[in-house]
Amino acid sequence: MGKVAEKFSSLLVKKQKALVPFFTAFYPTEKKFVTLLEAADSLGVDFIEIGVPFSDPLADGKMIQYSSQWALENGFSYSRLLARVSALQDRLQSPLIIMAYINSILSRGFARIGQELRNAGVSGMIVPDLPWEESGRLKSELLKHEVDLIQLVAPTTSMRRLQDICDNSQGFVYLVSLTGITGIRHDLPQNLVDYIGRVRRITSNPLCVGFGISNTAQAQVVCQVADGVIIGSAFIDMLKGREADPEALHNVIQFIQELRRVI
Repeated sequence: MGKVAEKFSSLLVKKQKALVPFFTAFYPTEKKFVTLLEAADSLGVDFIEIGVPFSDPLADGKMIQYSSQWALENGFSYSRLLARVSALQDRLQSPLIIMAYINSILSRGFARIGQELRNAGVSGMIVPDLPWEESGRLKSELLKHEVDLIQLVAPTTSMRRLQDICDNSQGFVYLVSLTGITGIRHDLPQNLVDYIGRVRRITSNPLCVGFGISNTAQAQVVCQVADGVIIGSAFIDMLKGREADPEALHNVIQFIQELRRVI
């Protein structure tokens, strides 16, 4: 059992829900990114998802696209991210999950990626543009280093394919809440509860919902029926255009604290 699955097993026993903040690596700056990781961890989040900046993030909306481009233009490098995360691994209690697009992985090589993540203390990986049918080799390499490969499903996923994906996901199943890209939404999808229930009936894996969850009220609703919630664009929205403003960073940390209180 990997660290992601192990942590979720503990949460389920305690009947607790998972809070999973998403941060784009090195946004708004490398130093402030580290501050966000440390602050979120100190507030008791259950996992931290780190997005690897990429020039063509096809699953992401304008907020995460913006933060990725900002990081790329301001000196981001994957090797430096690994070094930063590795230096933090003895201080962070929350398991780290890397979200990366397949081109970023191919450029380093499947055989190398698992070892690098394990050495850096990373427990899980999400690859939004890698279909599960083509994920076997990466999953095998990650397994050698005890890194969970977390699969995504969508409201449009057929029942047969849904079963296959859930059977092959490790740690938890990532439920994309809607047919679309990441971003702030004022309302939750009307069929979200039915969708979560449909997935719940075919798997005992923990279920986390992401894409479009933007405030504490939405997070509470999601966690009434799912095992956890993933939030990212809402944080970036607080920072966009205010990257140098310390108050903006404080607002993000305060929002995480509010989320932790209600979840």
